[in-house]
This record gives sequence, structure tokens and C-alpha cells, in this order.
Amino acid sequence: MRPHKEQDYFAYILLLSLGVIWGGQFLFNTNAVRYFPPATVAAIRALIGALTLTIAACWIPEKSCTDSRPISLALLFIALAFFEAVLPLFLIVWGQQHIDSSITSVIVASVPMITLLLSIFLSKNRHFTFASGLSIALGFVGIIVLMKPSGSSLNWNNWIYELAIFGGVFSFAIALLLFEKIPHGTPIRSVRNILWIASLPLTIAAAFLDKPWKLHWNLDGMIALLILGTAASGLAYVLYGMLIQRSGPIFASISNFIVPLVGVFLGIIVCGDHFGAKEVAALVLIIAALAAYNLNSLSKSKS
Repeated sequence: MRPHKEQDYFAYILLLSLGVIWGGQFLFNTNAVRYFPPATVAAIRALIGALTLTIAACWIPEKSCTDSRPISLALLFIALAFFEAVLPLFLIVWGQQHIDSSITSVIVASVPMITLLLSIFLSKNRHFTFASGLSIALGFVGIIVLMKPSGSSLNWNNWIYELAIFGGVFSFAIALLLFEKIPHGTPIRSVRNILWIASLPLTIAAAFLDKPWKLHWNLDGMIALLILGTAASGLAYVLYGMLIQRSGPIFASISNFIVPLVGVFLGIIVCGDHFGAKEVAALVLIIAALAAYNLNSLSKSKS
């Protein structure tokens, strides 16, 4: 679904909000994994996010879902939980153990390209356009400039780990297309259900791998988990669902270009990291990517 011209501004607000929330999560994620193992962090994030949205659903009115096929809707939620939360966690976290973070960032930035290709083959209502292709190409180049992976980082001996990260990216792209099928007007309840479903296998994995009852529960780490669960898992996924329903999965996938950019700029502001020419170039390229995609929206609104 493409937003009308007057709605475009709100779509960009949603997109930038997602970029800020998910870009800022790296600061809290770094603090969380300092005290807790990754599987425990993922499980608690999902649980806190689900609990947050359960409370929010009691206070924020939404139209009731009138889907006449509750079984198919339940299967959609299960598929979304698997492709958005469970499968990428194991593939990307496992792959990151042997792959540089810059390479991982570039691979994850390929989500919009994979989403575009999948949507062409799987959606009858979506076709490739020059503007959308140019937008994704500019954004991807911007991420490469920003992260600047060295040639030595690309090691064929690590191909299995790089393939695992690509598998996680492919899973994210599938989830983006599935998100579009969620009933309109029910983002809070829908994401709540998805997070509760995802939290079950994640909690089992954390209990089996980490034995969280034996961990030392540091207050700083717990505060980081609380922020990650309420904002990065709870609020952000509601905004994500709203954006996909307003503007489609391809536009929503462009948030993958903004997230690392926000992460780098927060590192500059908070940690005093260096700000140089590559950051400026990446910013220009990603802004150009957003402008190029907007050309696609304008051409459709005129036609």
C-alpha cells in the first residue's frame, strides 16, 4: 500500500523514528551483552516487549480483528515470529562470532535489495521501478562507504559464517513481506502476539544454553534490557508494522540504511568517535537514497 502525498511526511517520520530507535539500541545492546549472554538478552527483550504491548493494548483502543480465518492468522503470527525474531537471532549471532562487524553491517544492509527482488516475484501488485532500484543502490553504497570493510576481512575460509548472516538477512526480507499481511488497524495486538510467540523458543534456548538463574543480574545490565525491551522490541515493532502497512515492505526496509548511520553518529556524540569525510559521504548517499525513493512516490501520485 502506497501512502497518499499528505501521508508521506508521516511515513518518513516513522522511518526516521525506527532508524533512531534501532540505531540507538547498539549503545544499550553493548551494555546488555557485557553482563548477559546473547540468547538471554534476546529472550528477555522479547518478553519485556510482549509484556509492554500487552499493557498498552489494555489502554490504547484498536479496531478488533474481524479475520474470518483465525487459524491462518495464527499461522501468520507464528511465521512472523520465526522469520523476524527466532531464525535471524541464531544465524546472525552465530555468524558474527567469526565475521567483522563492518562486514556484518554491509550484509545486513542488503535487506532492501533482497526484499525488492522477493516482492517482484511474490507480489502481483509490485513491480521493479528505476527509482526504487536507484534508491536501494545508493543506500547500499552509502553503507559500504560508512563501514568501509577491508578486503582482508573477506575471507573465503569464513564463507559458512557469511552464508549464515545472509540467511538471517533473507529471513528478515521474508518477514517484511509477511508483515504486510497483518490486518490493518491492529499493530499493537498483532506485534504483541508475535513477540509472545517468539519469546517461547527464545526463552527455551536461553534456559538451555545460558542457565539464566545462575547469572549475576547486574543493575546496569537490567536497565539496558528494560530499555531494549520496551523501545527496541515493543515500540519499534509497532512503528515497523504501521510503516509497512502505510508504505509497503520495500520502503520500510530502507530503515536498514539509517540504522548503522544513526549508530555511527551516536558513537560520535556519546563516545567521541571520529567524524570524517566518509561519514559525510555516507550521509549524503543515504539522503540521496531517500530522495530517489520519493521520486517513485511522486511519479505514482501524478499518474
